Amino acid sequence: MRVGNACAIVFAVLVFGSGCSNAPSEVTIDSFEDPLTKETVDYGASDGSSLKVEADTNIKMCGNQSLKIEYELKPSGYMWIARGYNLDVKGAAKWEVLPQDVKWRAYNAVSLQMYGTNSGGVVAFDLKDKDGEIWRYIIDDDFTGWKEIVCPLKDFFVRKDWQPEKAVKNEVMDFPVMSFQFEPRLPGKGVYYFDCIKLIRAKK
Repeated sequence: MRVGNACAIVFAVLVFGSGCSNAPSEVTIDSFEDPLTKETVDYGASDGSSLKVEADTNIKMCGNQSLKIEYELKPSGYMWIARGYNLDVKGAAKWEVLPQDVKWRAYNAVSLQMYGTNSGGVVAFDLKDKDGEIWRYIIDDDFTGWKEIVCPLKDFFVRKDWQPEKAVKNEVMDFPVMSFQFEPRLPGKGVYYFDCIKLIRAKK
């Protein structure tokens, strides 16, 4: 290896490592502490399906309340519950930190708290990157009570069923991530609670 190349690699490692070391070990994105209404949560459902979104102060993990969703999903139906920026509901931009202020490359996973009912259901957890492309992680409801779900960024995959028309579909997660959303996937009725959305450094 040439001396010049070795120096360049060492410099890059030092700069990157310095940037990561200056970042906190975790960053709370959203713990749903503000009023959760149609003005602060971007949500909806297809015709025939129904969705109720509200705060719950009894079943919670972070702060004073959690996000509660009660739904009925019909076959071939869909629904979404989103928070963040560049959404149709502008009041949903209620993160505890601005996307551009996060050192995204210092973290390798998103964690969230989910209250499961062991229903056998499936919940999609989506991230929308800075250019509007949507990335998906699948969560199985195979547990009861609160559980921390760790979603490694490397395990998110590009949604193939739908992408926003104006999204830059380059299959690269371009930072900063601008919003997240939940989407129950299997037909039926259910209730879920979510709390403590964080960026973390998970063990590889």
